[in-house]
Amino acid sequence: MVLGSPRLITWPSRALLPLKLLTSLFFTLLLWGLPLCATLGAQEEHRPRVPGLDKITSPGVTQQAFMGVVKSLDLESEVLNVDNIDGKSTEFFPIKKKMHVVTADGDKLKLETLKPGTNVLVYYDQKGDRRTVTRIVVLAGGQLKKKTPPS
Repeated sequence: MVLGSPRLITWPSRALLPLKLLTSLFFTLLLWGLPLCATLGAQEEHRPRVPGLDKITSPGVTQQAFMGVVKSLDLESEVLNVDNIDGKSTEFFPIKKKMHVVTADGDKLKLETLKPGTNVLVYYDQKGDRRTVTRIVVLAGGQLKKKTPPS
């Protein structure tokens, strides 16, 4: 070979060119994918939340709602017992005698009108292990009868 003359690529080095290209492409994609794999791995390691435990251990006040059917109302103990709609769980709510009870239309009701079997939506604040009911909404389809307008 003469110095200064252009070098010709021989057959074996031309065959390695696509292999080198594919190898470098593979390692480039691998390096780009590492941060993504780390992010996905961190999401998989996240522990599942336990619903009851999270309500008790949360430091701030959270506003929540519970929909169900009135099971019982004890005005002396000031406790409202509500079954979940699917019937799989029961929740107890502390109430006050001057609780705001309204229909879905906005009509005001007295607390004493809540009877077993009435569909309700209970809005409450949860702070630690304490609940404070803010209002109760009687839903359509409950056992309460609507007022009939005068004729």
